[in-house]
Amino acid sequence: MKPVLFITTWFVTGGLGGYCYLLSAENTALAAQLGNFNQLQNQYQQQITLNAQQRQTFEGQIAQLQNNLLGAQSQMANLSAALQAAREMIDPPLQPESPATSPDSSPQ
Repeated sequence: MKPVLFITTWFVTGGLGGYCYLLSAENTALAAQLGNFNQLQNQYQQQITLNAQQRQTFEGQIAQLQNNLLGAQSQMANLSAALQAAREMIDPPLQPESPATSPDSSPQ
């Protein structure tokens, strides 16, 4: 009976040893994956931080561009009014002339 018990114990021990080896290999692989995932998570967090900073910068630039656009619109309105005034100074609106003073109605 002792040889059977010894052989059974040997197979059980060998099986447990093999199973421990497989678990150790799987644990090593999972640890490597966890390291990769942690590295990716850090990279993503850095990218999120960079994106937030860029968004704030872009929002500031957009606000500045909107202010510039409002200023440009105001300048365009002023220039349009000045151009209209200059046109009126160069070519005043025609006023009806009286027939007595028109050059075509002079007596011949």
